[in-house]
Amino acid sequence: MTIPKGNYPNTFYRVSIKAIIRNEKGEVLLVKEDGGSWSLPGGGMDHGETAEEALAREMYEEALITDTFQARIIGTHPRFVKDKQAWMLWVVFELDMPSQFTYGKGADADEVAFIDPKSFKQSTTVSERLVYKWCVDRTIQVI
Repeated sequence: MTIPKGNYPNTFYRVSIKAIIRNEKGEVLLVKEDGGSWSLPGGGMDHGETAEEALAREMYEEALITDTFQARIIGTHPRFVKDKQAWMLWVVFELDMPSQFTYGKGADADEVAFIDPKSFKQSTTVSERLVYKWCVDRTIQVI
């Protein structure tokens, strides 16, 4: 495939695949990377990957998940990331996991834990507010 060259400022997004995985208590599996705040597990799609391939790879890299899962897209969230000077598009999936699945701290995570997403309602960090938005109240605005 030949990719046309051109200058398209402000039209390119880094696509980040994110996953909501709930346990029986309604808590959501979250990760911390690089000493940052809590976020949904996931990350950037690599060129040529399908969304399903990216989900499987990211779930392993961050949470050591190798179990088969069903995924359905529930929405998207575009935002400008100031420290990277780039647009990012979150594509958020809800995952149906087997009743018993294994997870742990993957190579790309500092911490992995199930946490009540309601605890982030008053958070001042964007990633934690996005956890609240996608897991509790999709009507709120997060910039």
